[in-house]
Amino acid sequence: MKSIMRTAVMALPLAAIMALPASAEELVLKFATTNFPQAHLNVQIQHPWAKRLNEQGAGVLKIDVRDGPAVANHANFYQRVVDDVVQISWGVNSFVSGKFPRTEVVSLPYLAPSSEAASVALRRLFKEGLLDAEYNEVVPLRFVGFPQAGLHLKAQPVSTEDLQGLKVQAGGRMPSQIVAALGGAPISLNITEIYEGIQRGTVNGTIIQWTAFQPFKLAEVTKYHIDTGFGGAPAMVFMATKRYQALPDAVRRIIDANSGEKDTREFGQFWDRVQHQGRETVRAAGGHTIVKPTPAVEAKWRERLQPLAEEWTKTVPNGARLLARYRAILKEVQGAS
Repeated sequence: MKSIMRTAVMALPLAAIMALPASAEELVLKFATTNFPQAHLNVQIQHPWAKRLNEQGAGVLKIDVRDGPAVANHANFYQRVVDDVVQISWGVNSFVSGKFPRTEVVSLPYLAPSSEAASVALRRLFKEGLLDAEYNEVVPLRFVGFPQAGLHLKAQPVSTEDLQGLKVQAGGRMPSQIVAALGGAPISLNITEIYEGIQRGTVNGTIIQWTAFQPFKLAEVTKYHIDTGFGGAPAMVFMATKRYQALPDAVRRIIDANSGEKDTREFGQFWDRVQHQGRETVRAAGGHTIVKPTPAVEAKWRERLQPLAEEWTKTVPNGARLLARYRAILKEVQGAS
């Protein structure tokens, strides 16, 4: 009887799924958001996405949302999915050491003008097969390229022309290289450790996006902010390949219908709004200094960071072609907006 029921469900078109009877057997997929329930990402993106899938898959699919770091966190989210502890997770690719060097193209400084552009470009690179070697274990459902990062410090530095004498938290290989190229000392801390690291003086500050200020309360420990283009970061909502391929056709159609370029573009637009809101919230709070580097200083920084892109193209397989295509897609996306 169960076999007959599954066959009937799989034969239904997507438009008819919401009409399925409540008695149909549900496939439950645990979704680890890794963030606390009140984080803006959960409130505005992850929870509504799960709710939409549950509504469309009523009786067939149930997304069981697990917030917070108990079931999966920013360090182990990838392995949790591969090990089938959870079936879907959110996570930053840069936090999976050595796994996604091609995807890290979005981490190069001074390239993407927005999260929307970076996110769409990243998804198109994947759809064109240029990132296939990195996704042998998982299937990305929604990509995101974070907005450009700035430098956020506990206090105004002696010099605003370089990072000499500063210990700076850098979450990933590219941010670490940026800090080192500008004369600072990169310090590796998990994103959840940044607050305490700055508070205790383990680091003077961090290279990170304004998007991190709300969930990690960074405005409480930073006061001097240099708003610039120190690179984005790739992230995704994803499943293990084996789990995805084993989904009943009807369930896969629901997930695919909510995982296209439109969803990726909207995800990027969300981060662009949060980037703006984070900056303006800090500005309005008082007691903070937000500056942009002078044209001369930014020109100097661009010149010193240019070799990072050149090195990246030499160390990443097919890197030159990948970077050229990424730049071309960014122009396409900007031209279409």
